[in-house]
Amino acid sequence: MWNYGINMLVGTIIRDLLTETKVVLVIKRTKRSKKYKKTITSTKKYLVSDKDNRFRIGSKILIKSCSPISKRKSWFIVSMA
Repeated sequence: MWNYGINMLVGTIIRDLLTETKVVLVIKRTKRSKKYKKTITSTKKYLVSDKDNRFRIGSKILIKSCSPISKRKSWFIVSMA
């Protein structure tokens, strides 16, 4: 996981059907089970604002939190990661 500062995350766009909104999947952490030796990944999805519709599915991006734009959307895209 990359540390870009306070309230900045790196994720991958997994859905872009909405206008000016992308769904980004962020991998929080991965750990290995002691008993079963299975890798467990903790993830979270964020709704992100993309006013120019520049990014597509599969793009790795850097997102930053901001004041709420809508009910569930309070992140915007800073740049490609």
